[in-house]
Amino acid sequence: MKMFEGKVVVITGAAAGIGRGAALAFAAEGASVVAAGRNFSRVEAVANEIGDRALAVQVDVSDMASCQAMADAAVDKFGRIDVLFNNAGISGDRAQTADQSVENWQRVIDTNLNGAFYGTKAVIPHMQKSGGGVIINNSSVDGLMGMASLSPYVVSKHAVMGLTKTVALEYARQNIRCVAVAPGFIQTAMTGGGFAEEERAMISAMVPMGRPGTAEEVANLVLWLASDKASYVTGTIHQVDAGLLSGFSFGNG
Repeated sequence: MKMFEGKVVVITGAAAGIGRGAALAFAAEGASVVAAGRNFSRVEAVANEIGDRALAVQVDVSDMASCQAMADAAVDKFGRIDVLFNNAGISGDRAQTADQSVENWQRVIDTNLNGAFYGTKAVIPHMQKSGGGVIINNSSVDGLMGMASLSPYVVSKHAVMGLTKTVALEYARQNIRCVAVAPGFIQTAMTGGGFAEEERAMISAMVPMGRPGTAEEVANLVLWLASDKASYVTGTIHQVDAGLLSGFSFGNG
C-alpha cells in the first residue's frame, strides 16, 4: 500500500516549483491532490498530470473567503482533508527597509503570512471532523536569519514559524500536527527571477554542497513530515538547506 493511499492533500502555490513537486510526489504515493493557485490554467495543468485523483482550484491565499472556498471544494470533491501544505509565497520587491513601499510590504505579508493563517483557519474544522490531520507551512532559511533588501519576506517567514508553533500547541490533543519546512537555496522560478546571475553563483558557492537544491528534494521532506512516520513530530522547524546555516566553511578539508 502506498504511503498516502486514501488521503487528501491540499497544496497552495501548486502551479510550479516546490508546490508542483509536492503535488506530483503526493500523488505518486497514492494521495488525492487539490492543486490550488492563483493561475487556474497552470494548476489545472498540474492536476491533469496527476489525473482523476486531482482537483484544480483557483485560490487567492490573501483572501479568507477564497481559502475557505478552496477547503470546501476539497471536501465536496474528496470528502475530507488530511494534509494542508501552505506553500504559496512571493519574495516581493527588493529594497532597503526605508525604501520599501507600503504596497509591497502589504502584498508580501498578505500572501506569505496571512495566506498561511487563512489556509490553516479554513482546514482545521474539517480536520477536527475527520479526527486529525497535518498542516505544513513553507517558511525559509530567511525565517531563521536576516537578509538585506528583503525585509517583508524575512519578517513573513519568521512569523510563519511562530504561527506553526502556536497551532501545534493548540491542536496537539486533537491529533492535528503542524510543522514548518525551511528551504535554503532551491532552484525555482522565484530564485531564478529574484537574483542576478552573479548573485546565484555567489549563493551556490556559499552552500556547503556547492549547488542549489531541487523542488523534489524539498518535497521529499514534506512527504515524510506529512506521513505517519513523523507521528511524534509537531511544532518544529525543519531545514532543507544542504548545511547553509551550519556555519562558515573554508573548503572541504
